[in-house]
Amino acid sequence: MNQKEREILKLEESFRDIIENDILKQQTENKKIKIKDIKFVGSAEWKDKINGQERADVVFIVEKEIIEKSEDGKERVTEQKSYYLGDKCVAGELGNGEILYGETFATSEPDKMEAIKDLLEKTPEEEIENNSMNKLQTKEIAEVLTAHLGRKVKENEVEKLLEEMDKQELEGLSEKKEQENNGKEKKKNTLSKKQADKIKVNGIQKVDLNKKVDGKETLGKRLDLNGYENMYVVYSENVDEITSGEKRNNTTYSLVGVKSDGTAKVLNDEFEMDKTVGNGATREQTKIRANNTATRDNKDMSVYTRKSNGMSIGCENDMGNVNMFLYQKTVEENENVGIQIETSQTPVIPIETREIMNRNKGIYQKEKVQDEIQEHTDKGCMPKDVKDFDGDENTETHEHFDLEYYVQEILNYENEQGEEQIKEVFTENEVRDKLLRELKENGDKLPQEQIIENVKKEMNLDAENIEREHKR
Repeated sequence: MNQKEREILKLEESFRDIIENDILKQQTENKKIKIKDIKFVGSAEWKDKINGQERADVVFIVEKEIIEKSEDGKERVTEQKSYYLGDKCVAGELGNGEILYGETFATSEPDKMEAIKDLLEKTPEEEIENNSMNKLQTKEIAEVLTAHLGRKVKENEVEKLLEEMDKQELEGLSEKKEQENNGKEKKKNTLSKKQADKIKVNGIQKVDLNKKVDGKETLGKRLDLNGYENMYVVYSENVDEITSGEKRNNTTYSLVGVKSDGTAKVLNDEFEMDKTVGNGATREQTKIRANNTATRDNKDMSVYTRKSNGMSIGCENDMGNVNMFLYQKTVEENENVGIQIETSQTPVIPIETREIMNRNKGIYQKEKVQDEIQEHTDKGCMPKDVKDFDGDENTETHEHFDLEYYVQEILNYENEQGEEQIKEVFTENEVRDKLLRELKENGDKLPQEQIIENVKKEMNLDAENIEREHKR
């Protein structure tokens, strides 16, 4: 396998972990859903409807098998092919091969729909098939078997060879595959020999506990982890490799502390799981990211709270890369508010962003930050300047444009005769599209008020002409 194929496989396997939770929620006693394969298509690109900036997200095809049991015990097996943009299912494939997009998605996000169509049209079907998770996993196993058996193993031999192996051989093969992957991870994470001997898992994410996380204090001090140099994120299923017999957490990731002498410890005694957020929970968290954008979401797979002081660490799977966040609960609503922290795979966090979590900001600082970000979220805005979510309402860089308010104002426009002709001829979506188009084309030339007035007059004139033609 080449490096690109390894990266695609990692993306597909990470994506599988994300959507499996959603699929589990859809299952019932008489309905079981199984993921048969995942196929990476590529990155769909479009322009933001409001500001015209370039946007992109990955597209996957997910093949599922659905087994439904009727009241008389008979089973019906059907296959389903779904199309995902990021982690959202936006379309399905009909029996004749036609792709049917969700009505809400097609109506509200036509630009994204067209981006997916363009990507599917320009990506050869053979390339999509070659990048399927099943095919890449088989290719990876064939390479391991080649090394294990001392001869070239073809992909079409893999299934038969695995069936012929006993349990001991399979465990040895799994260990070889793990060692090979760990060897690649060493270069990424620059572990010392003692640390590498202890932490033998894929997907390691490293955090330097000696770095100042809030412009004043180190992350180690904020988390009350005296004596530890670094902290790693590992898959919970692999904690036995670090401390034999260690209790596993019932969550995707676990935290491991590493001291200066290279000794490592799973931090189960220091942290407890926050079950109100994270994998499977619905409560949202307010987070400020490394790129200075701010969001409210529940994407974290695992969230741990320090038992000694209540600070929390969240781990978010971002298509294979683990993003980490430092959280603190708000006083009033007891919700997590925090910032992304610098890791081995994350850029340096700007000082202005880090200072938001500074203790000397006061106990109600997190509420102020949360309120500002919530306001932007409600308006469909993703702020990109720290001044818009620093907890100070006097430093905001922009006012929000209430699109839906002005769509209704245009629809209800009365002409000189007191007639509301626009709403008689045009739909809300047509008015919205027209307004967005005019804002994009003339936003840097005319004031918003003038653009809105121009749209009213133009659409009223169009409505009058259409009515006149209709009467003929």
